[in-house]
This record gives sequence, structure tokens and C-alpha cells, in this order.
Amino acid sequence: MVHITALPSELLTLIVSYVDPSSWKNLRQTCRLLSCFTTQLLFETLKLYPTEGSYEIMDEIVKGSTLGDAVKKVYISTREHPYDSDDEEEAYFPNEFENRISDLKTFLKVQNAVLQFDKRCGMSTHHWITKPPQTVAFREKALSVFFEWLASLDVPLQSLGIQHLQDINIKDDELSNRITKVLRYLRSLRLSIVSEHNTATTEDPREFWNEDRFSLFPESQSFFTELPSVWLKPTASSLEHLTLFCDTWFGFRPKLELSEVHFPHLKSLVLGNFTFFQDSQLDWILSHGATLSELSLDDCMILYDLSLLEDTLGEYSFNKDEMELRLEDDGEAGYGYYYSYNKRWHHYFDAFRRRLPHLRHFRIGTSDCTHGVPFETEPEMRIGLLEERYGVFYDGWVPTPYVDVSYWPEPWERGPPNCNKEDRKSLRLLFDHIGQEVEESWTLHGIRVKNLIQVKS
Repeated sequence: MVHITALPSELLTLIVSYVDPSSWKNLRQTCRLLSCFTTQLLFETLKLYPTEGSYEIMDEIVKGSTLGDAVKKVYISTREHPYDSDDEEEAYFPNEFENRISDLKTFLKVQNAVLQFDKRCGMSTHHWITKPPQTVAFREKALSVFFEWLASLDVPLQSLGIQHLQDINIKDDELSNRITKVLRYLRSLRLSIVSEHNTATTEDPREFWNEDRFSLFPESQSFFTELPSVWLKPTASSLEHLTLFCDTWFGFRPKLELSEVHFPHLKSLVLGNFTFFQDSQLDWILSHGATLSELSLDDCMILYDLSLLEDTLGEYSFNKDEMELRLEDDGEAGYGYYYSYNKRWHHYFDAFRRRLPHLRHFRIGTSDCTHGVPFETEPEMRIGLLEERYGVFYDGWVPTPYVDVSYWPEPWERGPPNCNKEDRKSLRLLFDHIGQEVEESWTLHGIRVKNLIQVKS
């Protein structure tokens, strides 16, 4: 029998990783052989907060002759209590915090970095909109300090995450250049995006809209228009994982054109609150069939019907001749130009089964949004066919253009698709095809799913 001292270091590290983490400290102090391996596990992730206690912990690690070499992943939270939503005073960026971020350059083996903001954001001057604690200036300062550190690394970063990134464009050229430099070598990118709205504490995407949303917050559409060129294209040659999540539905409005960029090495894709309304979006996912092995669609929706006002048709690449006018009961024309999208989720599932030959994990459903936009929670996603997987967008409607259409629609409306059985059958075929077992019945925060279909509680 081989003695433990004869095992290779890689195997010893694996063995120790299966030990209960609460025992690592004791193991490090009592077993000289395993001390270096437990040290690696104990200190490989560093979490930095703008607090004196956090500064002291980091200073001790910096002083340790070997502890710094263990740090592989760094979380930088810009809030003392990342899940507290009651603060109303304007936040400031402490010099001590900035200095500690600069000191991170002493950790030479960092491969993964995450910057975390407050889930509330804003820049509006409208007096009725609650001002969030973290201003645009605060966020720009945090991004500047963060990317100054990352751009200084001798070994390029492998994985980058930004939680609650505000949907405003970077205007500082120096910061933009640093961001591009960091993105160029990434293998993993996670962006969870937050948008200004007039109900700053809500978690419901429907409540983020009002009749003048884009006149109030024009930066949002500009951000999503430039997102592919600013955040995605620099990563295209190396990226293997991509997460794009937003606290409001996006894809249609605000419009995001993902077809502008292709990732030849993409293995894992997560889209959250994304809206599908044309085949080119499905085709974009399928274009990664040579490499894609994991796909998660979190609270995503197919827009089966939509209407646009005449002056907005050009913004969404629609022509009048591919849309229709609909009549009301009195024979008068309805509100705007209408378009129906005939693809359903079972069409998507069938396409994934047939045209993603390397797919091994697929998720559709919802995640826990208690603490803001889900982040690094893909394995915890609950799988199911929820009611809001289909929706409509009727431009100009208030309080939201994402209208809840009943099964008895008005003459100009289109009722929700009645295809639960087809969707479930196709989804089960997909799971059988890739060999994935799922929990088909569950309850989460009032959402009840039975046999993969959401039911009334």
C-alpha cells in the first residue's frame, strides 16, 4: 500500500479539498505534510471590503512570506455590507480602500478578479427618482482603480466578473484602454448589469419601465449598443465562458445585437432576462455548436408578439412591410405596427438537441434574486418552464410595454401560446439526449413548478 507521503502533490491537494473546510485551519496547524496544501485552500480566495477589519486581514497576508502566493481569486466589494439595501447616504471611496486595491499587485498569482457594486444605481436629475448611494462618479472611481491594478499584472487575468455594473458607457480614454488590455486575454467574463429606474428597490423587471423610460434614461440603450464592441469583441479570441445578466429584460429593448461578435472557443454561455424575438438570436447561439457544452437561460423570454410606434421602427430593424396594422372592434386601426414571432421554446429545444452536439448541461428557469442580479449561481438555478417564458412588448403602453396578455385578448392583441405539452416534451427529449437528470418539481419564493411546468400556488 502506497504511503500518503509518496503521493504526488496534485493528488494530495485533491484529497485535502474534499476535507470539510471548517477543518482546514486545524489540519494546517497539526500536519506539517499537509500544511502547504491547506494553506493554498485557505488563502486562495481573498475578499476585500472597505472596512478596517478587512484591511487588517489583507495586511497580514501581505506580510506573510508565502501566504500571498496562495491568493488566486480576489473579490472587491465596494460596500461594507454587500446585501444591505437600506443605506441612503452618498457613498465615498476611502483612500485606505484605494491603497489596498493598489497593494493587490503584490499577489503575483491572481487569476480571477471580481468587482462588486450596490444593486441600486442612478444618474438621473429627476427629483422623484430616489438617488442611490453609489453615484456615477463613485462607480467610475472604483472601475478606474480596479482596472489600473488589473492592467499592471505581469501575468494576464484569466477570469473577470463585475456584479451590478451600471449601464453607462466609459468616457475616460485611459480607463477604456486598460479595460481593453485586460479583456484581451480572458477565458471567462461575467457581467451582471443594473439599470436606472424609478422604483429602485424592486426585483420585478416589469416594474422597471414607464412611458418615457428611454427619454429619462437614454444612456441605457447607448450602453447596450456599444456593449459588443467595448466588452465582448476584445475577448473574442480567447473567451470560453460568458455570462450576460441584467436586472431588466434586454435584447429587444434595450436592444443588444450579439451577432456582431463570435467566440470560436466558447464552452459555456449564460443569459439572464434576455428576450428572444427573431431567428438570428437563436442562430447566434447555434453558431457556437463546435464548442458549446453548457447553456443556461435564466428568466429568459420569447416575445411572441410586439408592436412599435412608427418613429421607432428603424431602431429595431423592422420595416413596415413585415409588420401589420390591426383593427379594433370599431374598425379603427390599433396602436402602432404589430409583428408576431412564430418560434416557440420547443423549437429552440429541438434546435439545441440537433445542432449543439457537445452540449452536456442545459438550464432554463430561474435563480434566487434576493441579493440582486444573480452572480456565479448557475449550478443553483432551478429548472422549469415558467409562465413568463413567453411575453409581448407593446410600445407606448404604461406602466410597462411588457404587457400581461390574458387568454381572452383584445382584438389587436395575441393571447399567450398554449404549448406547455410541446415545450415539456421537447425539453425532456433534450435532457435525455444529453444525459442530464433534473429536479422536475420544486418551490422557490412563491414560484411552484410541478413536472417542469409552473402551476398556480
